[in-house]
Amino acid sequence: MTIGPVQLVVVELQNDKLHGQIMRELTTLRNSGTVRILDLLFVAKQQDGTLATLEDTDLTGDQRMAYGAVIGGLLGLEAGESQEDVEVDAEAGALAFADQTFGLSEADIRDIAAGLPRGKSALFILFEHHWAIAIKEALQQGGGVVRAQGLVPPETLEVVSDLVTALQEDMDQSDQASLH
Repeated sequence: MTIGPVQLVVVELQNDKLHGQIMRELTTLRNSGTVRILDLLFVAKQQDGTLATLEDTDLTGDQRMAYGAVIGGLLGLEAGESQEDVEVDAEAGALAFADQTFGLSEADIRDIAAGLPRGKSALFILFEHHWAIAIKEALQQGGGVVRAQGLVPPETLEVVSDLVTALQEDMDQSDQASLH
C-alpha cells in the first residue's frame, strides 16, 4: 500500500458561512483524485458557546486502522527504540487515527475548539496528496530517495520574488559578461 504525502492543516474560519464553499472545493479535489480525505473535523462555536461538529473521511474502518499505524507515527506518535516499542506505537497510532484524533490528543482538539471566539469555526483536515502516489512509486522504482521536503507558502514566494528576480538578473549579466 503506497501512501502519498500526508498533510495536517488546522484553519480558523471567521464564520461558518464559507463551510459550503469549502466542502464543494474539497469534493472537487476528492472526485478528481487529487486528494483523499483521511480525516476531517469541522467545529463551529455557536453564539451561545455550544460547539457543533461535522466529521468526514474517505476511508473505511479497516483502512483507517491500516493508515493509522503509519500516519499516527507521522503526526506526533514517535516510535520507540525496540521492535516492541515500534509495534506498540504503531498500534497507538492506528487507534488514534481510527478515533479521529489527528495525532493531536482529544484535549488538544478541545483546547483549540474552546479557544474559538463565538461565531467562529475551525477546520481540522488530514489529507493525503493522492496525486503524488504515482510519482512516488516511480521514484522508488528508480532508486530515488527523498532527502528533504517542505511546503513553501505562496506568501513566502511573494516576499522573496524581488530577491529571486534580482539574483536571476545578476546571473544573466554575469553570463553575458563572460561571453564577451
